[in-house]
Amino acid sequence: MNEQGVPSDERDQLIAEYVLGVLSAEDRAQVEAMAARDPNAQAAIAAWQSHFACWLDRLPEVSPPAHVWQAIEAKLFPVIGQPQRERPVWWRSLGFWRWTSAALAACLLASVITLVQPPHPTPPAMLARLEQSDGVTLFAATVQTGGTSVLFVPTRTSTWRYRTAQAWVIGGDGTPRSLGLLAANAATALTVPSELAGALTDGAVLAVSLEPLKGSPTGLPTGPVIAQGKISSL
Repeated sequence: MNEQGVPSDERDQLIAEYVLGVLSAEDRAQVEAMAARDPNAQAAIAAWQSHFACWLDRLPEVSPPAHVWQAIEAKLFPVIGQPQRERPVWWRSLGFWRWTSAALAACLLASVITLVQPPHPTPPAMLARLEQSDGVTLFAATVQTGGTSVLFVPTRTSTWRYRTAQAWVIGGDGTPRSLGLLAANAATALTVPSELAGALTDGAVLAVSLEPLKGSPTGLPTGPVIAQGKISSL
């Protein structure tokens, strides 16, 4: 799919970065305009948001201490009628208040970041673009930290009559191992068996083949591989 100058091989990366909040204002506007025209882009955004929400849920909710808010209110909204000593001219200057506001905001932000920072750094997310033989991306995949699940998001509408799409991971030994079946034209989050979590590493290959409706009867791909791509760190 080509949308206003966005090549298909960059579309999924833009959507993922949009959800992560790392795009410039210009690129964010580009993705939002694309989503306004394309239901598939809207579905992809919703799927990425749902996936990343699992990570955000791991961070504990933290509220600033009550005395912080009380101090802010006392500075901004002094009690009417309370004796106020004459302030020097510098206290009333706009530049002073701008500096004070910026410093206070920075201190609050540093406190919140310190409180909610996880005790150990988490590994970066891993992504994969699964391409057809012609180089067109058919699925975007995100590997959750620790290899516990993989989210597959289709980038275009496909029709496979009497067949189903099955996802595989191919590690260093070259043997495909099934991750599960993919829903037709919808994002699918597959829970990875613990014995396969170690196979989902940087450089491993994700692939999708067409199989009978209940999946491969042999435990290996029996139908054509319609898309594949390497996992790489974000």
